[in-house]
Amino acid sequence: MNREQRKRTLHARCEDSEPEPFTLSEEVWGQALEEMERSSERRFETARSPELIASISKTTKSFQTEHGLSVAVTGSVEKIPDIPRNSLFKYSRPYGEGDLPECSQRISNGEKITVALICEDGLLVGYGIAVTREVGSEIEVIDVDCYSRREADLKGTVEVGGEVFQVGVGHVIVIALMEACPRPVKVNATTPHSRYVFKSLGFVHDDYIDNPCILVLRG
Repeated sequence: MNREQRKRTLHARCEDSEPEPFTLSEEVWGQALEEMERSSERRFETARSPELIASISKTTKSFQTEHGLSVAVTGSVEKIPDIPRNSLFKYSRPYGEGDLPECSQRISNGEKITVALICEDGLLVGYGIAVTREVGSEIEVIDVDCYSRREADLKGTVEVGGEVFQVGVGHVIVIALMEACPRPVKVNATTPHSRYVFKSLGFVHDDYIDNPCILVLRG
């Protein structure tokens, strides 16, 4: 099922909702995602093991292949794409607005930026941005098109000990940045959604910092 099919399916599902039509607003998406990911983060922390993390990584790569997702990692201004007009990203908009378009200027200004780009059938459906610091790297943004998220049914599943965990485009983005960026890699994961994605791929709380949202992947 490609993006347009997922979009039609979601809208049809929403039109059938009772007692009142469901609106695909950013607020509604955020609330639904927050509740789902709060549960995923808690369940993952309970079940966490090196074997589970390895299974999630392996399933992510199988998911990427199965859905024909292409991955490109770049630090070049010329390879930063425009945001598609019919896309629905949280942090970037068409016509040069937002975090991804701003990368071109940041790179031109001398920042060492690494961008992971995920495409489905040639359409950009996800991206991630990381910056190399004096020591290691920091992932600043992972952003997935609204109709290409796990709750839009673009997902894979891992079952361990009776618990089922999902992977999606966000996991593909994070693995691409993990493989491209110098360690340690840090991230300020401020939502249950992002914390689940990072933790499920091996990130842990940085014990040197009190903030529980600061996660790190070492070595």
